[in-house]
Amino acid sequence: MDKLKPRGFLEIYKIYDDGTEELHFSENNVITSGLGVGLAHLFAASGGKVVSDFQVINFQVGASGRDSNYGTSSYALTGPLSKAQYLSPGSEILTEAMQPIKSGEIHAENYETFIRIPFSNIQKVSNTSIRFNLILDKYTATELNSLKLSEVGLFMRNPRGNNNPNPILVAYRPFTGLRKTSTFALLFKWTINF
Repeated sequence: MDKLKPRGFLEIYKIYDDGTEELHFSENNVITSGLGVGLAHLFAASGGKVVSDFQVINFQVGASGRDSNYGTSSYALTGPLSKAQYLSPGSEILTEAMQPIKSGEIHAENYETFIRIPFSNIQKVSNTSIRFNLILDKYTATELNSLKLSEVGLFMRNPRGNNNPNPILVAYRPFTGLRKTSTFALLFKWTINF
């Protein structure tokens, strides 16, 4: 019997108005146990009832990532951005307020802001690879004052199939911090191999 051994790779680029790209970060990421939880619900038919519940179509970025404090048991970003921190005048991202699954629990009082990944930004690279092109346009997350972006996470939308979606973290990576300005967009090229 074949064993599923998912792995991932993350590249982060600054994209300037003239089309030039500057690589900021490039390393393997961590597939978290949340992917296993989501797949267990899928294969046991015990959670979501529609395909979209099991799709990875949301992400978050944060400003508190640390290389020494993450692994497969990670279930949340350390310091995810709020809606106000994401949105600046001219921002084109679609945000959603949802209550994520954290360490197996949903806390009714804790809403967090997630960015929706357009389906056009999800590509099949091979029979066993998917690439997510996560974009923060040049006007998004520009008013963070002294904060630097330093972590990113991918989320499965709603593996429990609840009426109000409760996403779960399936991949995570802290990265070298950077201050986001309106002079560039950020592109996270995140490839997951199964």
